[in-house]
Amino acid sequence: MMYPCKLRLMVVIVLLTLPLVAGTVFASEQSAKPDKIILASPFSPLAMPMAYMVRKGMLKDVAKEVDLIIWNNPDQLRAIITQGQADFVSIPSNVAAIFYNRGVKLKLLNVSVWGVFYVVSKDLSIKSLNDMKGRKILIPFRGDQPDLLFQLVCKGRRIAPFEDFDIQYVSSPLDITMNLLGGSAENGLMIEPAAEVAIKKAQEKGITLKRVIDIQKEWGEIMGTQPKFPNAGVVALPEVLKHPEVVEAFRKSYDTAVKWCTEHPEEAGKLAAEYVKGVPSTAFTESLKHTIFESTSAQDSKEALIFMFSKLVEMNPSSIGGRLPDDSFYYK
Repeated sequence: MMYPCKLRLMVVIVLLTLPLVAGTVFASEQSAKPDKIILASPFSPLAMPMAYMVRKGMLKDVAKEVDLIIWNNPDQLRAIITQGQADFVSIPSNVAAIFYNRGVKLKLLNVSVWGVFYVVSKDLSIKSLNDMKGRKILIPFRGDQPDLLFQLVCKGRRIAPFEDFDIQYVSSPLDITMNLLGGSAENGLMIEPAAEVAIKKAQEKGITLKRVIDIQKEWGEIMGTQPKFPNAGVVALPEVLKHPEVVEAFRKSYDTAVKWCTEHPEEAGKLAAEYVKGVPSTAFTESLKHTIFESTSAQDSKEALIFMFSKLVEMNPSSIGGRLPDDSFYYK
């Protein structure tokens, strides 16, 4: 760790599809301790802290039971959010804005992933975007966050992406991996931990792939900011927002869980692999080395979010639901 309009998400290589269940079950509207809290995450480093919270029973003081589900496709995410099938959902920040602008009274609690995008290539001599001029590059999720951010950094380097590159869009990072391994492509814009999975699978076939361009670093240099951007975080859905003590308990526990994951990458990877089938624990562990994983409150992330949203809406208004979300979007 969802995207505008068609909501094609950067979570597609997971093979497991988990059943969706009902969201929070409160004994009464005034109950301080719900019978069940549901956490939802995509296949990404975002799954790690939620898995840790469930395993360690970190919400036991405010909920009788806590479950984690992994969402794998746009239909699942849409149902989770619009039908209230979960309470706390890990989601890209621009997609949170889309749902909010479409009338879902959710609130963004935090931003925890600040960078997961890399250009992966078979050509290890590539050092810059200029080195790739004239070459084919595969990009997932046309018109969505990875695509738009890539276009922004290209333009910042005075590169015309559709003239200087042979851009070919694919539906998922899995398609990029298959093309790289099959020999029909040499370059692709990848997302962690999909990039790590591709690199490991290539090694098994005697193929060398490498992260040759760090999109976060490009962003920082071009925009004059830190080399990171507010990619994804957690939203609280309307029902659980009626119970602020639960929300506060979640926020504190989540911050602790993210810190634990960054300090214990091997254990975090193993734990995530238990919930996300088909992805080895080592892929999660290694991907953490290339993921900017910092839990920052929505209020403290607001300036960075508005900056990124403003850039996205200039290129594609639908990428954030047509307009900048108002102040109520940010949890206080």
